[in-house]
Amino acid sequence: MRRNSGFILVSVMITSALLLTAATAFAWFARTEARAEAARERIYRFRSVAEIAAKVMSRRIAGDANGFDGPTESLYDPYEHVKIDIGDYTAEVQIRPLNDKIPISGLLLPDGVTPRSEYEAAWENVWEKLELPRLAWEVVDFMDADTDQRLGGAERDTNINRMISDLSELRAMPEITDGVLWGTEEIQGGLAMYASVAEGEKINVNAAAPEVLALLDDALTLSHARNIAAYRLVNPIRDMDGLRNVPGFPQELAAKLANVIAFESTHFLIGVRVSDGAGNVRNYRITVERGGSGFCRWEE
Repeated sequence: MRRNSGFILVSVMITSALLLTAATAFAWFARTEARAEAARERIYRFRSVAEIAAKVMSRRIAGDANGFDGPTESLYDPYEHVKIDIGDYTAEVQIRPLNDKIPISGLLLPDGVTPRSEYEAAWENVWEKLELPRLAWEVVDFMDADTDQRLGGAERDTNINRMISDLSELRAMPEITDGVLWGTEEIQGGLAMYASVAEGEKINVNAAAPEVLALLDDALTLSHARNIAAYRLVNPIRDMDGLRNVPGFPQELAAKLANVIAFESTHFLIGVRVSDGAGNVRNYRITVERGGSGFCRWEE
């Protein structure tokens, strides 16, 4: 009887310990799940606020019809933030006109194979800047629609033979490193400083950096490009006549650049910083198209 009583007592103690452990584990699991659900709910709410703010600013962009887009406009002032209060959240918004770099999507004609002659020199100049001139046409072969090797290019089994949607896709080429794409101490800025994807087919002369404009034609020097940048601060450029008025601008280039130069942007980057009263903050980068109903790109 004593042995049986001891066995029962030990069994009860083991069972109690197991139940206590299970209850503790369940409580821990429940708390973890509750915290995770609260975090997910907070992320969803922050995203909703960012989406509302971006749509508000998209409507303002669509209503901007003054014929040019540049940082001299209050809507795109890089030193100003628009604050929008949405419930218990505050969204701080900043807009940057895009189309400020050489558009990779505009390098080829609609057939996906034939290079646009207006961009050939600019594309080669980009790779000269990166000190990798031999890659200019190898990259084009990587993303054009056929499998025929072009002069100066290279067709490989690993070529995707379609237009890239993000610069990082070029990492599939063994010669392309993160440094080539994003820059190193030796390659300042990298390819991302001079070229971009999915932003129309022309460059907004009111938004592009002088270093980008100077790549468009060998006759357009960095000095010319800096004159354009200085002139547009006081006199936004709305048409080719305005570009011809820039001091020192090579007049013969106006007609040559007409197919690659624009004065407004088709795409815009909306930066949104959302915060709540508890000090939580999330940041978003949203690319929109002027007059579009959705978002072209969402980063957070």
